[in-house]
Amino acid sequence: MDNFFRRILAVLVLTLFLGAFGASAASAQDQFGGFQEFIDRGSIKPFARDLGAVLGAATFHSGRSLGFSGFDVGVRSGVVFSPDSNDRAMRGRGVGVFALPFVQAEIGLPFSLDGFIRGVSYQGVTVAGGGLRYALSKASDKPLKPQFLASWSGHSVAHKDFSASHIGFNIVTSVQYKMLNPYFGLGLDRTRVVVRAIPKVDPTMQGLEESVVVPRATLGVSMRPKPYLYLHGAVTYTNRRPGIDTGLGIRF
Repeated sequence: MDNFFRRILAVLVLTLFLGAFGASAASAQDQFGGFQEFIDRGSIKPFARDLGAVLGAATFHSGRSLGFSGFDVGVRSGVVFSPDSNDRAMRGRGVGVFALPFVQAEIGLPFSLDGFIRGVSYQGVTVAGGGLRYALSKASDKPLKPQFLASWSGHSVAHKDFSASHIGFNIVTSVQYKMLNPYFGLGLDRTRVVVRAIPKVDPTMQGLEESVVVPRATLGVSMRPKPYLYLHGAVTYTNRRPGIDTGLGIRF
């Protein structure tokens, strides 16, 4: 059984590596650099769907709440393996992988609530976000006892060529088995994008805004090799495209 857990740990480490590699690959190509040059009326909604896919990523990694005075801090990443086929702002730039990293801090609150904040400044874009989680079941570490929570998140995005806002909602469940915590979530992401630059393809688009709502499914596993240390990886499906969520942090 110990060998089994070591294999699971190796898979999670590999998943984290792939997430970091995906973010690095996207970074090397400046994934936002083609917005002003390539955006047109038909690609604003696809761009919003892709942006929402990573803004709503890795906002949870368990169905168990932290509990009052609990604390969690770590790094997260959301990766989409391929932008929407109509996202010309990304594809025109040659972006093959779309990703965003985050720094995230969480705290357990009274009344079965957890709160979290997160953000990043990356490739000329600044993201500030946060959210709340509400425990739908009493927090327990009893093996194989299902845990449930509802998770809400919101983000504000600022860039010289566009701005955006995001709201996400998920229902999450998980079970604990030794150091493993498999989890599953279903939810929705609503993303609004506003064109701030004067697009080269159609200058009349300046000030144009579009909103999209996209469902999300997440299946992952969190692991705690030490009582205070965890890492997690998940496969996601949103906007008809697969991706991964990853994270590493400390939790008390």
